[in-house]
Amino acid sequence: MYTIEHIQKSYGKKVILDDITISVNEGEAVGILGVNGSGKSTLLNYIASYYAKEDPSVVCGYVPQENPLFDELKPLDNLRMWTKLPKDKILEELASPRLSLLGITDFLDKPVKKLSGGMKKRLSLASVLISSPKLLLMDEPFAALDLPAKQDILHFMRTYLSYGNSLIIASHEENIFHFCNRVFLLKDGKFVDTAGLAEKGISYVDILRGTP
Repeated sequence: MYTIEHIQKSYGKKVILDDITISVNEGEAVGILGVNGSGKSTLLNYIASYYAKEDPSVVCGYVPQENPLFDELKPLDNLRMWTKLPKDKILEELASPRLSLLGITDFLDKPVKKLSGGMKKRLSLASVLISSPKLLLMDEPFAALDLPAKQDILHFMRTYLSYGNSLIIASHEENIFHFCNRVFLLKDGKFVDTAGLAEKGISYVDILRGTP
């Protein structure tokens, strides 16, 4: 299990995250649902930073909402910016069972600026997965993607989890979390207790709007 306790983050006098504790089991998908500006990205950044500095034994990968790619470079050159692996080893990894699903080899010769949104998202994932993280953080993974691309990313998520890896997804789209094992609702810097909401006919959106 991966656990971080008592997360606190402020910008000036504004409290963004207020004494949050989050945990995720091996092979589990955990969702963080919240409106834009609720602190979801701040939380993912905190988690990624924590493991990089405090517990580097946990290989944690972070895929931000905006694809961290160089538009003028081709996919292979982009990947070489994120790993020390030589070219032949990168190609070998892209053809491996865990990465071949992303289909990067289908568009290796196209400059990034000519790739579709779905292709860019898959390349961003590959740039993170090349280091074999056991815990993957994804910020708004469906942003600006069409329906087929969303289905591709969902398929990837399920396959990633099937290897015993763990996933934390932050989004404002409620439908993303139907396959998550647990969902944390982030509001006013805290996690809202969502136990029993479905039985009461209360949706996550109701909570976010403050209407139940």
